[in-house]
Amino acid sequence: MTERFGERIRRIRQERKLGLREMATKLGISAAYLSRIETNEEKNPPAEGVIQKVADVLQDDFDELMRLAGRIPSDVTEFVKSDPGLPAFLRTAKARRLTSEDLQKMLPKRKGKS
Repeated sequence: MTERFGERIRRIRQERKLGLREMATKLGISAAYLSRIETNEEKNPPAEGVIQKVADVLQDDFDELMRLAGRIPSDVTEFVKSDPGLPAFLRTAKARRLTSEDLQKMLPKRKGKS
């Protein structure tokens, strides 16, 4: 079973031996709010900036935390909005059950770049 957003934060925080109050202070949020996030009692996921701070403090993957929180990073949203054809392309990729790895393999290799 996949770990939920709050569960992951709590697990990694405890692995890093960070106290709840210490972590909340580093994030600039209240300990009560962090506790509600960790116990999945908070109805709305934190803002992207808070999730970025969580990733930084815990040295965890920002994109994975955003996914677990049910959010899409703003840079990705802006990219999709910038090209009118991208939503249709992504729907096609979904319909064909293409993974991110499949899409990466379709990209042409550039000289000097991977």
